[in-house]
Amino acid sequence: MEKRAKIILLSLLSFLFISCLFWGGRQFRTVNVHMVQDASMETAAAAEIRTEDSSIKINAFQSDNGDSYIFLPSCAEGKRLAVDGVDVPIPCRTVESGLSISYGEGHTLTILTGSEIPSLFLTLKHDISYIGSDKSLSDSGQAVFLDADGETVYTGGLERIKGRGNTSWEQEKKPYNIVLKNAVSLPETGYAASEFALVSSSDISFLRNRISNGMAEAMGGSYVEGICIHLYINDTFQGVYEMYPKINPESLGIWDLAAETELVNRCRPLPAQSTTGVRMDDWNQSLTGKWWDYENNPENVTGGYLLEMDHAARYENEPSGFILDSGAYVVSKSPSRLSEAQYQYISGYMQECENAMISGVGKDSVEELSQYIDISSFIAKYLVEEVSKNIDCSSTSQYFYKDKDGILYAGPVWDYDWAYGVERIQEGIDYLDPEGFSAREIPGTLIWWQLLYYNNAVYQNMVGTYEKTLYPYLNRITQSELSNWAEELAQSAVMDYCRWGRCDLSDLSEVEDFYYGQVAAVKDFLLARKEFLYREWVVGGDDF
Repeated sequence: MEKRAKIILLSLLSFLFISCLFWGGRQFRTVNVHMVQDASMETAAAAEIRTEDSSIKINAFQSDNGDSYIFLPSCAEGKRLAVDGVDVPIPCRTVESGLSISYGEGHTLTILTGSEIPSLFLTLKHDISYIGSDKSLSDSGQAVFLDADGETVYTGGLERIKGRGNTSWEQEKKPYNIVLKNAVSLPETGYAASEFALVSSSDISFLRNRISNGMAEAMGGSYVEGICIHLYINDTFQGVYEMYPKINPESLGIWDLAAETELVNRCRPLPAQSTTGVRMDDWNQSLTGKWWDYENNPENVTGGYLLEMDHAARYENEPSGFILDSGAYVVSKSPSRLSEAQYQYISGYMQECENAMISGVGKDSVEELSQYIDISSFIAKYLVEEVSKNIDCSSTSQYFYKDKDGILYAGPVWDYDWAYGVERIQEGIDYLDPEGFSAREIPGTLIWWQLLYYNNAVYQNMVGTYEKTLYPYLNRITQSELSNWAEELAQSAVMDYCRWGRCDLSDLSEVEDFYYGQVAAVKDFLLARKEFLYREWVVGGDDF
């Protein structure tokens, strides 16, 4: 008996020793939430999240209907709730999403916690209305980035924040670009960067970009991997945002020609802009070419280039670009200031790409075309545009890149908030209807998708990619993954809807049902869309 007791004791001590070795290096945090009454505030409440690294304040938000909310990250749920200065009974002693506290004369405060996604807290030098008043204005400050569990991912300087986007900038919920002082690895992706796009998007399902990225990944196409986050600015919840590393040569893995150009022109005066020609369109007057008079050029100007096809009006506000013979407006995003030699090279190369596409119509070979473009990346990009029935596919947010001594690639895929069944009829195309073609038909300045579609060899390759790769992927996500993604975001979607008045509902369960209705609309569109394209391409063998 004594021997047995010794063995048990020894085993216990060994377990404790191993446990100490395992847990000794782990840093534990507790998150406490404090509700504090402030008589000067109508809502009379704020919250404070405390970690070992920081103390974060979150102000209560009062909606137009008089309801007040405190929107908390997921790491606060289940933690201790302390209420100061409010003499009311508290139904529980832990933070629980949907908890309502009544106080004062008819005041009700609802505590909501988000889904298990990261949270970014930005403290700016000025009120948020400062950068919100003009997209060209910028601000700086401090940033705290917590993962879904409340672990600190980043704490430090915010070098710059400014507005971004085009039509999205006109919305109440603003999108932003940010630059952090140091690089940070995005949770889940592991990609480290210091420059990010915070996309507000009109897509309140928060799924459209994720679906598009998934399609591109399945086909080996180019995409930018991002995550959904809770965004707080100056202690106020701003909603659910999509956070993406900035599209630039580094994220694309290509040569940084812009940096090389700056290097060979160091200590030189800033160059002046030069332009050539004027093009008249039905709706606009545009310079046919724009570049900058650098004194020196790198030895090799064949790459890397990041280019975007954009609207004529937006093209006018960009520092560098050119117009193809077809009327496509091409903006050079990197280098944003082309030298004359770079302008001459890349504008000529892009025109050669277009000429090869034109000459390839009706042909059974891609021999000439493959000298200029990466066929598989263009097929992947076309299929994403066609499956999503993206309104913008012939006019804007169409990216292409070219590395040094390389050919042109299509991508990354970007900006699909106007896709997957939006209620809009434009140029005779009903975008809510899951049937009918769009990318091969849609009028616009970018005719490349149509040209490629009517190349017989490209078409056959495209149909094969759809049948063997993309169609099985779409089957899989519509059967299970879309619902799982929606479930992962539901709590945060409710917070976003309450923050921005997305629906005229006060019952939280009804707000959640409204969100799932948005998800169902996307799913139903995709289910019908994939079958229509399968019938047209695989079963029917579309002969144009």
